[in-house]
Amino acid sequence: MDFLLLDRSLFQNLYFLFMSVLKTRIFGVKISEWIALVLFYSFFGFAYQMTIYLTSSHEQVFFHNMLLDYSLKALVTLPIWLLVFRLLKDWEFWKKAILHIFLLVAFILVWQNLYYSLCEPFGLKHLPWPFAWWDVYIPGLFYVLQFGIFHVYDFYHRLQCQHKVEIELRQAAVQAELTALKSQLNPHFLYNTFNTISASVPPGQEHTRELIAKLADMFRYQLKGSKADLVSIHEELDFLKIYLELEKARFGDRLQFQFDIDTRVEHAMVPPMILQPLVENAVKHGISPKIEGGNITVSVFPKGDKIQFEISDSGVGLNANSKLLDNGVGLTNTRKRLEKMYGSKLAITELGKGGVVVCFLITAVGSRQ
Repeated sequence: MDFLLLDRSLFQNLYFLFMSVLKTRIFGVKISEWIALVLFYSFFGFAYQMTIYLTSSHEQVFFHNMLLDYSLKALVTLPIWLLVFRLLKDWEFWKKAILHIFLLVAFILVWQNLYYSLCEPFGLKHLPWPFAWWDVYIPGLFYVLQFGIFHVYDFYHRLQCQHKVEIELRQAAVQAELTALKSQLNPHFLYNTFNTISASVPPGQEHTRELIAKLADMFRYQLKGSKADLVSIHEELDFLKIYLELEKARFGDRLQFQFDIDTRVEHAMVPPMILQPLVENAVKHGISPKIEGGNITVSVFPKGDKIQFEISDSGVGLNANSKLLDNGVGLTNTRKRLEKMYGSKLAITELGKGGVVVCFLITAVGSRQ
């Protein structure tokens, strides 16, 4: 029994080794495809030579003509194949079909001249004129046949690759959905826990209770933002106020903030969390390094058919944060979102007495001009 198991294991290993060798690529083509191509040429070459041998009375017809004949056909086919299926692989099929008309003529002329010029040095015979027209008709048929098979196989291969990509995309979508579900569970657990902690805070520490409640509200909004593509500017600003109030609890009088919002745009829809990274950047890199702190102003107002957003701070300015403009995560992510969703750019300029103003324009729906 052990011998049978060992023998079966050896057979399986040899099988997997053989299959891996067949999948090895030479010049971008699998060895299995090279073998199939050689068998294809061998079959048609043998069939053609057998037909001539059985129907011809000429003693000069030999089977070794097949080797020269179809070796030259393969040699002339190779550059055409590289052109059609490698260099011009993205061309539409109708363009390739038109190109094949000219390539067919080139294939016949090149093959015929090579074959005829090599027959005499090798002591071989070829069809004399006018019978040489068969050496135009037969290669033409062979060209159409072989490239028809090549195109069918290429179409099949593309379908297989597309099917594989679709499967991978479905798997990625499922994984993303699972990840999203997990990310939803954590905020739910956290803000429910915050509410529980808030309820257990003694009545004399009302300020602490308010901070915990605000933090729970932040997580609740983040959860909503993960589900929605757009939120109203009013909701976004409410969330921003909560964030700044929590930061103010940490910085005290060193952080002051104000909002200058045109009421006509409060109901316009914007991507969630589009302002918070910019405000967080202003607090962390503008106000925090400054001993006396500073002020942050958030302004939102209509400008033509668009809405302009401005976040300005009276912090340390650009000189201290020059590297941040290129590498800051918050700025980088916001730039990408604005460019992909609106084709808008993030403008960053330094104020005259220190500080920075960051602004951008977007086309939002729902505003009242």
